[in-house]
Amino acid sequence: MRLRRDAVRVIVAAAVAILSLPLTPTSARAQGLPLAQVLPDLILREIVLQRGIGGPPHQAHFSPLTNEPNNPVVGIVQSFNTQMATQFSTFPLGSSTGGFTYVFDESVGTFRRGSASFGPLFAERALTIGRRKLSVGFNYQRTSYDTFEGQNLDDGSIKFYLRHQDCCTFNLLPQDPFFEFFNNRPNGTRLTVPFEGDIIEATLSLKATTHTTAVFANYGVTDRWDAGVAVPFVRVNLDASVRARILRLVTCANLAVPGLCTADGAPDTHTFEIGNPNATQTVQHSGHAAGLGDIVLRTKYHFLRAAGGGLAAAVDLRLPTGDKNELLGAGGVQGKFLLVASNERGRLGQHLNLGYTVARGNVAGTVAGLTSAPVPDEINYSGGIELVASPRFTVIGDVVGRTLRGVGRLDLVSKTFQYSNPAALPTGFTPQTLVEAGIFSFPTSSVSLDEFNPRPGNLTLLLGTGGVKFNLTGNLLVSGSVLFPLTKAGLRSRVTMVLGLDYAF
Repeated sequence: MRLRRDAVRVIVAAAVAILSLPLTPTSARAQGLPLAQVLPDLILREIVLQRGIGGPPHQAHFSPLTNEPNNPVVGIVQSFNTQMATQFSTFPLGSSTGGFTYVFDESVGTFRRGSASFGPLFAERALTIGRRKLSVGFNYQRTSYDTFEGQNLDDGSIKFYLRHQDCCTFNLLPQDPFFEFFNNRPNGTRLTVPFEGDIIEATLSLKATTHTTAVFANYGVTDRWDAGVAVPFVRVNLDASVRARILRLVTCANLAVPGLCTADGAPDTHTFEIGNPNATQTVQHSGHAAGLGDIVLRTKYHFLRAAGGGLAAAVDLRLPTGDKNELLGAGGVQGKFLLVASNERGRLGQHLNLGYTVARGNVAGTVAGLTSAPVPDEINYSGGIELVASPRFTVIGDVVGRTLRGVGRLDLVSKTFQYSNPAALPTGFTPQTLVEAGIFSFPTSSVSLDEFNPRPGNLTLLLGTGGVKFNLTGNLLVSGSVLFPLTKAGLRSRVTMVLGLDYAF
């Protein structure tokens, strides 16, 4: 009895510490931006030029949210941010099923252990906890995201290219005095006027970390039927920086040293600092949010018994209780339907889960004025083994897979950017001599740059897990595990650490 009281005190103290987290999310600090809008705002809105000394203003010509929402970079940034928001909020939670299972032994009129194993970490087994048995506890996991589609997040490997607005039309020689030499009508290209050919390279450095603590309970309604709940409390830290530099394909194209611009080598048509054409601009936001995540209601029915397991059906209902704008929740209802198979022979247990998740709702609207992406359906699959190293110690290994349907992919591809190149004109040519020679436009050149390209399709995320469960004393279990990616797809954390504690009554 004293042991039970001590275990309850430990769990209650842990729960109190967890519940001390603020339930009302705190949003990103700089300018109070919700976390889901930080990256689109940095890349698409906050990179602004200085006004040049002469000529028309160009300050916002590279800010597509202001003037050109169909600019290709808008779709790239939105797809990147949508994938990030989706994967943040749907990262797998540890199993809420308690490590102890019981069956009623009619020969002696009492309960006995139903399995020598303490069960899997991120999957389910067919066994239920036992009639009127209760387990409670919590899992804590820390995930620090390192790469996206194989590219490092925090070292500037990921680049976005801001195209100049298709703002104007330019003609080398008006045919009559009433013809407009320069007008504000787009012509569907970025070739005329020539300055439309310049590009801004936006280099991203991102540090993103989530801390999730899930308080769970699992109750045996009957010998075959369990019902449970997992209540996650989430903290998201986001530190994003974007360094912008002008790729002067046109305004400095006449220089002998490509890519190097001197103060007298080009006008201040596009610049971050008057008189310094090589100046760069860095914009950044650092923010956090903390609060309730998406609550999960769980039930499992063990419909076919076999040695150490059998077959069971399980349903998880994930509720949209987390604030999707702060990346605390997915933004919709998700129902996971799962078939569970498991068995145990001697010291070795095996388990296999196959399921499908139906989702309704939309992730956070990441770019103002554009349609939010739907929360994707998922195909779920996992399997693994449990090794009973001793009566008090179980070693577990799992593979956990998710295929997010229709969420889309971003492929890093080489893209060709065309631009008008006045520097390629023969020496001494003027607009008059060009027309006399039958040349009515500047020569066209191109440059190839690597950039993400959105495409439709499914995203498959595969994780490996390894860990242990240890019976510290009585019915008290402690667990520790790591998750690691098995593919380069999507948003990845090299290692996610998970710690857990549960007690069976």
